[in-house]
Amino acid sequence: MRIVWPCLLLISILVATISPTESWARRNPLTTEQKERLATAQNIRIQALALTEKGVGNSEDIHRAVAERMQAMGLTVVDEPTAPYDVMLRVKCEERRSFVAMNKIGGDADQPGAPSRLWKGPSCQLTYSIDTQVTSWRQEIRTKFEDAWEVAKAHGKKDSGLYALEHLRQALLVSDFPFELLAEWKQAKRMASLLVAKASRIDTKEKIIRVAKKMASSDMLHALQLSMTDAHLAAQAIQAMGYMGTAASPVLLKLLKNSESVEIKALAAQALGEIGSHSGDVTILPPLLAMMDSPHIDLHVQTEIVKAIGKIPDRLSVDPLKKLGVKAWTSRSDDPRMKDLREAIDLSLWQINPNAHTED
Repeated sequence: MRIVWPCLLLISILVATISPTESWARRNPLTTEQKERLATAQNIRIQALALTEKGVGNSEDIHRAVAERMQAMGLTVVDEPTAPYDVMLRVKCEERRSFVAMNKIGGDADQPGAPSRLWKGPSCQLTYSIDTQVTSWRQEIRTKFEDAWEVAKAHGKKDSGLYALEHLRQALLVSDFPFELLAEWKQAKRMASLLVAKASRIDTKEKIIRVAKKMASSDMLHALQLSMTDAHLAAQAIQAMGYMGTAASPVLLKLLKNSESVEIKALAAQALGEIGSHSGDVTILPPLLAMMDSPHIDLHVQTEIVKAIGKIPDRLSVDPLKKLGVKAWTSRSDDPRMKDLREAIDLSLWQINPNAHTED
């Protein structure tokens, strides 16, 4: 064992003193006022801690890497000790991860960046607090290797701690944590502006769209609409619109009706299904039912419309689905997509009414 007890004692004292994340800080639910402040937070203070098996390491490079990422998102990093700030962002990087409190299985525990229950190697734990209140949000950044000592030795490096911290710094520079953090804060306006900014790189825009579903707002909806004009982003933007609520329905219905692309039509139907399942808005049903068996409709698009209808349980859909079911099951089409359509009809009927059967 390469850690001596005096070092462990020193590290424990420093962690308890420097990072209240692991000690006295309470994780009570945020108030409405705190959530509103997070949505417009601008000034961020970063508290970095670097730990190796030899003790406390130099955290300047870790601090600098995190600051660079935050500034790239348009945030201001406050370094002056007496200057006011909105949020404290804590980053604890370790050569070998110490105990980390885990969330229960499911929910945030299954999200990208959630702490692994099995990982014991180099990692950075990111948390934040507002008004000294630490939240339950946590992101974990890991290296590609677990045993820093073995890998450092194989590369001719004598100090495994410095080797691990350097690789953690590099991981912080490419991690998606800034996007996850701003999505957690519901900073839709800032993220929407970055999404449509000409200076934003395509990978930045893709990452924003990926977390957009956590920030439903008129700003984000408008940014997604503009993003649909970019061929590289259109499919992702349409999928994200399924989480923007009923305000996105008219745009998606128009795409479903008028787009010349089978893929776009199918994605629009999927997004409408998401809106219906989350909002329960049955006003989406009449236009979906009208298009469900329109002349010359593509089988893939038809299948996605049927699936969307099944996500909005309403008996209004039962008879049209039964009628389409008879047509599908008696069809002699050898198109393999016909099987998908038949299965989708049966499933949607069961979702609406478990007693409804196409053979009736």
